[in-house]
Amino acid sequence: MVRLKNRYLLLDILYPDQTTLPSSKTVSTEALAAQLAIHAPTSNALTPGLLAKMIREEVGEMYGDWGVGKLGGASATGVQVKYLSPATSTAIVRCPRASFRLVWSALTYMSHVPAVLEPGAGPGQRRPNGGRERPCVFRVLRVSGTMRKAEEEAIRRARREIVRVRGAEEKGVLGDLISGAESGKLAAPVMTSVMDGSDDDDMLDDDD
Repeated sequence: MVRLKNRYLLLDILYPDQTTLPSSKTVSTEALAAQLAIHAPTSNALTPGLLAKMIREEVGEMYGDWGVGKLGGASATGVQVKYLSPATSTAIVRCPRASFRLVWSALTYMSHVPAVLEPGAGPGQRRPNGGRERPCVFRVLRVSGTMRKAEEEAIRRARREIVRVRGAEEKGVLGDLISGAESGKLAAPVMTSVMDGSDDDDMLDDDD
């Protein structure tokens, strides 16, 4: 019997708002706030079924009937969201191995997620069904051949992000106190990249 091979895409949803980005002369507390704003939680309005539907629609818009057919059809289960955490804005998407690049490219061009309309909020951008849209960026972190590898990578990145935030808080408090005592000025933070260079080498796993 032929076993169907799939790929699992680990992705996170980022919210890079220009108003929250720190300047070159900002203090460490503001830089930490900007980091947390980019990795803000996602609304519960985004469900696994809705995310899978959005991916299929984006593939259909970019590649037409050919792309939809590669996924198994518009109503098929070729694309499934196996894990979605609104609190951490992290998801794991399963798709056929032969068409995972179509899903990856569709995620790259997806730029909005549904958001809850808060009282007193402006009109904003609205979907055809009346839901409010929140600008975002979908970033694929890893492509794996097994669900276990994707889960392990998600846990590793979550732990690293917690350590980074805690370290930034400690350095921010100590740095401000020391620099303020010595020069009367606040210390400027050192911004580091979220992704390491080593992650690019093993982003794609060929596990069957």
